[in-house]
Amino acid sequence: MATCVPDDILWVLKQLHTHDQEAFLVGGCVRDMLMGREVHDFDITTSALPETTMEIFKQAGCIVIPTGIKHGTITVLVNNEPIEITTYRIEKAYLNHRAPSQVIFTKNLLEDLKRRDFTMNAIAYDPTNGYYDPFDGRKDIEEGIIRCVGDPYERLKEDALRILRAIRFSAVLNFSIEPHLKQAIKELAPTLSYISKERIRDEFNKILLSQHLDLLQMLYDYQVLDEILPGYSKLYGHDQKTPWHIYDIFRHSDVALNHTIGYPLESKLAIVLHDIGKPEMETFGEDGIAHYKRHALISEQKARAYLMDLRYDHKSIERVCTLILYHDYYVKANRKILRRFLSKFDNDIAYAISALYVQMADDYAKNMEKAQEKIDILNASIELLKVIDQEKDFFHKKDLKVNGHDMMKLGLQNKQIGDMLDELYQQVIDDPSMNEKEKLMAYARQKMQN
Repeated sequence: MATCVPDDILWVLKQLHTHDQEAFLVGGCVRDMLMGREVHDFDITTSALPETTMEIFKQAGCIVIPTGIKHGTITVLVNNEPIEITTYRIEKAYLNHRAPSQVIFTKNLLEDLKRRDFTMNAIAYDPTNGYYDPFDGRKDIEEGIIRCVGDPYERLKEDALRILRAIRFSAVLNFSIEPHLKQAIKELAPTLSYISKERIRDEFNKILLSQHLDLLQMLYDYQVLDEILPGYSKLYGHDQKTPWHIYDIFRHSDVALNHTIGYPLESKLAIVLHDIGKPEMETFGEDGIAHYKRHALISEQKARAYLMDLRYDHKSIERVCTLILYHDYYVKANRKILRRFLSKFDNDIAYAISALYVQMADDYAKNMEKAQEKIDILNASIELLKVIDQEKDFFHKKDLKVNGHDMMKLGLQNKQIGDMLDELYQQVIDDPSMNEKEKLMAYARQKMQN
């Protein structure tokens, strides 16, 4: 295992050992190395007090930054790479289900490991002396079990974010959650209200990006779904009385999400939220068949509120909402139709193709006897979009041969100008040969007369 540890990390450990201080790798890096997973961050814990650690590495010629010295963490720059080192510590009386009221430094590694969340994250490793694993974390890793260090109720009450961390590890690592922890999660789920929206968003993102199936059902079963997306569980059991669907809205969304393995986060979020407006737009024909006209628009509006509440950035919100808005937009493998569709995405081919893949995931969660034809059309449309991209067979609005001044000369004002330019743009998308000033001006005059 020592060969997995970068030379810079080994050098830091050696510096601490040379000054008669204990030093171990700890936490996720040890877990991931044991599992043969790629390690992105190496966390080091030491018996040295923060001031001692700083002095050791200053003497070694390193730049030292007291990034979190109050909590025992300093950052050392080794070959311009930041390495965090934290003093063994004990945490007292957590406040608001998130942060300890007091941090006490200790020389006892066991006391430090006792405060950690799960047994698999409470393993320390010293390349010279091997593992220190007082809670049998290696055994739980081998058996694929997520278990708390100590009483799960106490661990989750200390830091409610551990609720989502446990679910995230279960989804990402394909581990099971041991029964006592599972029950504690269900009972303590409301304490997630103490956690910042940003923290909840980040864990939700990681869960969505896992390859675990039936994620919405899992979040529902652990009673945390409504803590992330308030009211979402109202979709559960809401039947869709239409020949196109074989699942209720909730199950349909979950099955569609199952078909997004490898999709980017924005597409996954779009799938999760694409039908949330259906219940309020549901109407029934005389034959008893349900219809959901304009549900994409309502879903987009409700999704925007969810995403803003979870503090997603503006660009991500706009992209997810656009994917939702056009998830039901019918296309054909036809250049004119696809050029129009492409214009909805500012001629961003990759973005437009993502939208078609969102449609495809949606269709795979429908009645396949009816949806297969649509899926075939989507596959053909994706291939044609790639050809359109290669041939640059699309048109930007800025390349119109007329502009606002030309429209003003025709007597148009204010909003009329933008509306007419949009209309002319659509004409050129349908027929690029229309992009001549005389033709466009003639078309505009005719529209004004009508």
